[in-house]
Formats: sequence, C-alpha cells, structure tokens
Amino acid sequence: MDIKLFRKIIKEFEKSTMQKLEISENDFTVKMEKHPQQTSDLKPSTSVNKTTTKEEIKTDKENTNILVKSPLVGTFYNSSSPDSAPFININQKVHEGEVLCIIEAMKVMNEIRSPVSGIVKKINTENETMVEYGQCLIEIEAL
Repeated sequence: MDIKLFRKIIKEFEKSTMQKLEISENDFTVKMEKHPQQTSDLKPSTSVNKTTTKEEIKTDKENTNILVKSPLVGTFYNSSSPDSAPFININQKVHEGEVLCIIEAMKVMNEIRSPVSGIVKKINTENETMVEYGQCLIEIEAL
C-alpha cells in the first residue's frame, strides 16, 4: 500500500466519528480502533426504522430544502436489495414517513424516513458508501 495513501487514511480516520476500521488489500491488512476518552462522548444507539424528528430537520440559509441527515455512522443503501428499484429518485414526490434509504450499522438495517412531504431535489450519497453521523444524505423541497 502506498505510504501517502496510508497516512491520509489514518488522518481521515482520526477526524471521523468511526470507532473501528479494517482495510485489506491483497495480503496487507490494517485494523484501526479508537477508544473514547470519556463515555459521555459516545452517541446513543439508534433503533431500527429511525424516523427523523422535527428537531433533526435542518435547513441552510442559502438552500431552503429540508436536509435529511444521517442519524448514525454506517453504510448507505438506496434500495432494499441489489435487485430492487431505488426507494427514491431525483424529482420524485415523497410523503412524510416514507422510506428514503437504509443505513446499515453493525448488521442492523435502519430505515431513514422522510420528515416531510415534498419533492426529492438532491441525493448527496452514492449507494453502498459509508456515511458519517450528521452527514447530509438527501435534500427535499417541502410542499
């Protein structure tokens, strides 16, 4: 593995909220783990079928869209299985409570539901990619 890439991965891991990371390339494997300094730094666990609450709805001053942010660290999926159609598409109308995506964390599939009825304006995450806590996943123009 390239040492510059390795150093970059370490720096990104240190800045992230991830607690564990394992990377394997050919016969080379690296395992990294962080131990929290205080237990108060830990985020509470998130349950399955997570519905974004009104307090979690954030808007940007320049952007009036509702920003649906990730409530946990995990892997983003835009459909229930590789063979299924995506839950949402750009310019699709969604209803409050409708499933927008799934985030897998520790083998648990967490459904992320729409906090409002509206039109999907932007999907900020690619399928099967890691997402961080608080990362903006989807932007919805409220109706």
